[in-house]
Amino acid sequence: MHSRFDTFREQALGRQLEALIDTPQRYVEYAALSRAEVPAVAAIVHDVRQLFPELEADAGARQFCGAMVAEVMRRHHHEVLRPRGRVPGGYFTYGVVWTATPQQLDWAQRLEALRAMPAQLAAALRAIPAADWRRRPDGIDFAAVEHACHLRDLDRIFCQRVARVLTEDMPEIASVDGTEMSRELAYLEQDGAAALDDFLAGRRHLLAALAGAEPAQRGRLCLFGGERRMSLEDLAEDMLQHDRAHLLEVEELTAELGGEPA
Repeated sequence: MHSRFDTFREQALGRQLEALIDTPQRYVEYAALSRAEVPAVAAIVHDVRQLFPELEADAGARQFCGAMVAEVMRRHHHEVLRPRGRVPGGYFTYGVVWTATPQQLDWAQRLEALRAMPAQLAAALRAIPAADWRRRPDGIDFAAVEHACHLRDLDRIFCQRVARVLTEDMPEIASVDGTEMSRELAYLEQDGAAALDDFLAGRRHLLAALAGAEPAQRGRLCLFGGERRMSLEDLAEDMLQHDRAHLLEVEELTAELGGEPA
């Protein structure tokens, strides 16, 4: 889930919504709706309307709900079938339509998905007029230029993480606050086209580092965020889910800017 939700998740309303959304029974409902090609978030519309009427005027809380549902679906290895589908029942106009069944990827398939993503992102961002690259509509966390800069810098960090996992015993890997990075590094003032080009080039270095890992090395561990043990395979999955989250956010940004997703 995007770092912009970390603080909200710790608040009372965030905890209450997470308790509603992240349960085994809810996942059953999400999966059933996915088989019907209906956005999974539709499963919570009735309860949100009944139990959380204040969400009608709180776009940020509604976005948290969508992100929380997405976290559950990714955890169960569902893939995005369509980034935007109509949600019946009100409260949520659009939601992600997920694959009907989990799609567990092997190592080679993960690397191929990581290889394909930069071109997908470039096509989506280049569909946004240059004059809009610094626009951040209400309820949107990143402008187009911030997506390009963030992904460029995160790939550099991921490269460092991979190198440490391959050479150190259980290295401690710090988490990253992308929103704070954007402020500190003034992403909105940077050259978005140059950042996108750097991301496209940098991804090749990251893929080379991952492709060079032998099967036995993929099980090497790190301690992520001080509490979660992750293997190199887990890190690759984390990179992939990070990619997909940003692709969905760019789709949302494009829609908010009044265009059509690429």
